[in-house]
Order: sequence, then structure tokens, then C-alpha cells
Amino acid sequence: MARGVLSVCMIVRNEARLLPDCLDSISAVVDQLVVVDTGSSDDTVSIASSFGAQVHHFKWIDDFAAARNESIRHATGDWIFWLDADERLTPASVEPLKRLLKPPQRPTIYRVQIRNLQVDRQSCTLSMSHRLFSRHPRLRFSGRIHEQVHPSLKAAGGVEKPSRVVLEHQGYALEEDQMRAKLKRNQTLLEAMVEEQPDSAYAHYTLGQNYALLGLHEKALQVYLRAQEINAFTGPSVATLLNALAETSWHMDRLDEAESYARESLAVTRRQTSGSFILYRVMRSRGDIRGQIENLESILPFSSGGTPGSQSDLPKDVLLPRKHVLFSLGQLYLSAEDYAAAEKVLRECLALQPDSQETREMLVSSLARRNLWEELLAVLADLQQPPSDHHREMGGVALLKLQRFEEAIIYYSAWLKDKPDHEGLRKRLAGIYAKVGDREAAQRVLEGKSPS
Repeated sequence: MARGVLSVCMIVRNEARLLPDCLDSISAVVDQLVVVDTGSSDDTVSIASSFGAQVHHFKWIDDFAAARNESIRHATGDWIFWLDADERLTPASVEPLKRLLKPPQRPTIYRVQIRNLQVDRQSCTLSMSHRLFSRHPRLRFSGRIHEQVHPSLKAAGGVEKPSRVVLEHQGYALEEDQMRAKLKRNQTLLEAMVEEQPDSAYAHYTLGQNYALLGLHEKALQVYLRAQEINAFTGPSVATLLNALAETSWHMDRLDEAESYARESLAVTRRQTSGSFILYRVMRSRGDIRGQIENLESILPFSSGGTPGSQSDLPKDVLLPRKHVLFSLGQLYLSAEDYAAAEKVLRECLALQPDSQETREMLVSSLARRNLWEELLAVLADLQQPPSDHHREMGGVALLKLQRFEEAIIYYSAWLKDKPDHEGLRKRLAGIYAKVGDREAAQRVLEGKSPS
């Protein structure tokens, strides 16, 4: 069956820096590109035109839904896909998106996963958004900010479906001053939306998110509690709200409340990262090593960057780099003197980041604690950079433990050549010569002379 026509609809303003990569990412799937400009003063319009966009102009009225509805008014395709200039369609999503574009039989909306990159550009939060929908006169956006098309679906007798389409969002990976300016702008719009929709749990929840990102945790807590009181969320969305309450409570150093909210969230939706990550931070604040380990172990299957793991059931969750989770677990296992467990996670961590000297040092320490001297030497043999003093010390200890004295003499002689004034190395080398019965060489080393 031939696929339907796809209209990509965007609203933009001064996005010249981000727009080219965004439009490149959709070039293999877009049939009609509609760009509504709300007042750019840079090269945004000319860039959009160079990609074949139909550019329209719309006066900004502090209402994202109004601008979105203007963009879809110009769409002619069977399907509408909307995104912002700071978003990218991942290459792996192109073919799954094409397969969804069958001629629709009824109003249809598809859920798309959004990976929101954080400032470190490694960790991210996950959220779901209704970005692909069939063009239908009753499917319209609502909401002054954080606009949604989904509320119109029910009235239109439509259907909601999942998808394997992923967008990467760079809007949270901003410099601090840029991020704060964006949040202050959003705060004004969100506060207006709450005034207009005082019984909307969603409006209160999104305002709480914005307050939390600005560090206004007391305000965030109050609007989150109002969202909970309205009691309009269901299923995993309840768990997401509980996580918001838990995180805000943690920031306010109300650890018991944070723990209670997080455990309640996990009781609602077990397959998630956020609840366990908040509990990990609570346990870290209390200095509870075993509690930290328990919650990081729960997070590990949902981490990114290693073997594909489990899928979270939350509409909004956090995705942590697997190497970071493994590294923290390695530290905690060492503190708990669980050296076998430390070795296991640190070996995987080292495979993911082979240049990490700190990871290698922790692995060496765990092997030494278990007297696994041959394995320790093998780890040191894989060093890609000059060894640290810690590595050299552990390598020398391993040779001595294995009674490979001739190799130890060569090893410590080379080290002493690099650090001729190191009295401890000189005594160590002299002691090895004495151990093998060459007391004359031992004496010469102590005197600072060549042993031969």
C-alpha cells in the first residue's frame, strides 16, 4: 500500500543556528514542509526557503497553540508531523516513520519518544509526545504553552497508537543564562495558563516543572500538590507526578517525604528509572550505602549506552548513561567491600570507557583485594596511556605476590630510572635484590649506584 503524504509543520523565530540540522534530519521523509515564522530577525526564513519550505508569517500573540494551528492550516498532506528547530529526527526513526504513513481510516495520533539532552549532553530525560497525527479538521492544538493536540482526539472519535519514532531534543542542553531566559519566558505563559485553566492538573504540573527548573522549589511543591488534588491524572502519569513531588521534596531536604512519594510512584509503575533515582539520592543524602546500591541496581536495566535494556513505562522518565551508573556502583561496591561485584561492574564500565584511568584504578583495587594478581597485571597491560603511580605500585606488588622477582627487578629499576630521587622505590628495589640473594647489588642500589 502506497504511503500517505507527510506534511512537516513548524513554528520558528530566530532559529538560524539550529534549523539546518533539524531540516536535514527530516529530509528523507518530508513531502511538504510548512514553516510559520513568528518574527525572525536572522536568516531563519532564507534557510527554511532553501530547504523548499512554504514559509508563512504569523504575529506572535503569546500563544503556542494559536501558532501551531496556523501551521497546520497550511498542511495538505494525509499526515502532519510537528517539531521544533532544536529537535532532530534520529536516523533510526526514518524508516519506522515512513511505515506509519498509511492512509488513515479514522483520526489517528501516534506517540513519539522525546530524548531531552541535558547540559552534559550524555544524560537525558525521556518523555512521550503526540507528534504525528492524521490531518483532520477536528484535530487542533490547545494550550497557551506546552500545547497539545491530543485533547481534541477524543471529541473527534479518534485513536491513539504507539510508535518507534524518536526525536532528540537539544532545548535543555543550553548555557545557564540561555536556559534561565527561556524558563522565565515560559513562567509568564504558564502562570497565565493556570489562571485561565484553574482546574487543569496538566497546567499546574507543567508550571511546577518550570518552577523546579528555576530552583523555586516551594512554589513548585504547591502547584504539584494542587495538580494532585485535582486528581485528573491516571496510570503512569500519576507516577510521574509523584516523582515530581519526590524530587522537589528532596531539593527541599525533606527526605522522608521524598522517599514516601518515590516509593508510592514505584508502586504505581514499577518499570521506571526516576523513582529509583530519587531514592538513590535520598539514600546518598543519608549516607546509606546499601540503599544506594539497591536503587542503582534497579536503574541499571534502564540505562543507555550498553546492551539494550528494559523500556520504561513512564510517559516522562530519566535516561542515565550506563557507564555512569556502573561507575557509581563500582565505587559503592568497593565501599561495601563487595569486591567481586565491584570487579564485574567495573570491567563492563571499562569496556564502555577504556580511557578512564579512575575506573581502571578502582578495578585494580578490587582485584588486589581478592588477590587476583594475574588478572591485575592483565588489566595494567591494557593501559593506553602512561601508568599512574597507583598503577605502577599495584603492578609491582602483583609481581612480588606472584614471586616473579626477576621481572620485579626490571620493573622497579625502570620506575626508579624515571624517579631517581624516590627513596621508597630505592629501598623496595634493594629489598628485592636481597630477597634473591644479591646483597652486593642491594647495597649498590642503596648507595645510589648501578646494581651491576
